[in-house]
Amino acid sequence: MSKYDVTIGIPVYNAEKYIRKTLESALNQSYSNIEFLILDDRGTDNSISVVQEIKNEHPRGKDIRIVSQPKNLGVAQARNRIIDEAMGTYLYFMDSDDVISEDCISLLYTNMMEYQAEVVFGSYEKVELFKHDSGPIPYQYPHECLFGDGKLAEFSYRCYGGIQASACNYLVSVDLLRKNNLKFINSRYWEDMVFTFELVTYVSRAVMLPNITYSY
Repeated sequence: MSKYDVTIGIPVYNAEKYIRKTLESALNQSYSNIEFLILDDRGTDNSISVVQEIKNEHPRGKDIRIVSQPKNLGVAQARNRIIDEAMGTYLYFMDSDDVISEDCISLLYTNMMEYQAEVVFGSYEKVELFKHDSGPIPYQYPHECLFGDGKLAEFSYRCYGGIQASACNYLVSVDLLRKNNLKFINSRYWEDMVFTFELVTYVSRAVMLPNITYSY
């Protein structure tokens, strides 16, 4: 039996500039039963020292778990380790330089339970940090339930633009991942796109939400 309802998994490599804001947005979730799994990919900066400081000081610090790779192995192997290590029934990936809305996990988990889904996607926005004259650019899904074999895959592959390529901002059943041995390929590029577009072929119950829960 899982110890938590949800694991938020964050691979960390040389993210000292952003990791505090990222982790605090995860810790500020309105939903309570969450494991915060930090995967230390052996960077050369003080990212993990920042994480350890937050773990020691934050009221939810006891739910932060730091797991270290033996050496730097890259983001694909970091995410695979998170799949293996997660103590939650459901898994949510975050990158170490992004933030999520306070109601993100609550919203996704509520829909997961309501529709007995295997995966729930939130919508997202892109923030161009180096373009000071532009605001966030929203990317919103329709509110749609995709039930039945192949329905999510059909939605995802249509016109090559049905879903985002990233592995972040969807809540997915850990059992589904492990049962089908779904893992990230060991590549420097597009490993998350390959993972997500394989995942959708195994899902028979999915929900898409228009709510923006993630900021890239």
